[in-house]
Amino acid sequence: METPNWTLIIVFTAVGLAFAAGFVLFALWAIRDGQFQDVEGVKFRMLEDFNPKKGRTAPRD
Repeated sequence: METPNWTLIIVFTAVGLAFAAGFVLFALWAIRDGQFQDVEGVKFRMLEDFNPKKGRTAPRD
């Protein structure tokens, strides 16, 4: 028995909307948590952690 085309369209639409809603909720969670307040700071903190003399990350405080 074949599934009607409308059923497939509705299923794919529901799955797509669920993924989109999950992405939006994840983005809102990250924004509310302050992940994007200091975009350049992440790069500089990563550079400070790297110790070029030892060739690995330095121990954190």
